[in-house]
Amino acid sequence: RPFQTTDAKQLSALFHASVRRAGLHHYSAEQVEAWSPTPPDPELYIQRSLDGRVFLVAVSENGAQTGYGDLEMSGHIDHLYCHADFIGKGIGSALYRALEKAAHDQGIKTLFVEASEGARILFEKNGFIVQKRNDFMLKAVPIHNYQMSKQLA
Repeated sequence: RPFQTTDAKQLSALFHASVRRAGLHHYSAEQVEAWSPTPPDPELYIQRSLDGRVFLVAVSENGAQTGYGDLEMSGHIDHLYCHADFIGKGIGSALYRALEKAAHDQGIKTLFVEASEGARILFEKNGFIVQKRNDFMLKAVPIHNYQMSKQLA
């Protein structure tokens, strides 16, 4: 479903917990700490929802947020995160498919993302190609992600 302003606090916590738990499968504790030292300000989620991007939230049968993703009008997928308890259960793929459909509907021809090690797997399964590995410093800690893209038909 589309993002609602009442989702902001829960999505902030979901992001932080996902990075802290799932990130440790591919990154060191020091890298994970630099990536998400604290939950982001929920207001940032509200601001994102107002800039024209597609912002979707996956919810469970009881209404709990299980993941979220957003697509900027440029074709950039900025966030695609799942609650750590639901990684590998198809939620990320379902969110991705919904974002790709939105891209098609809006005439976007190319999708691109900077994917973490864990997200790289999901994006490759959905037809993305790694363009290059990005090595950079985050709060004085070396870390990396992957620049990936996909041409839409």
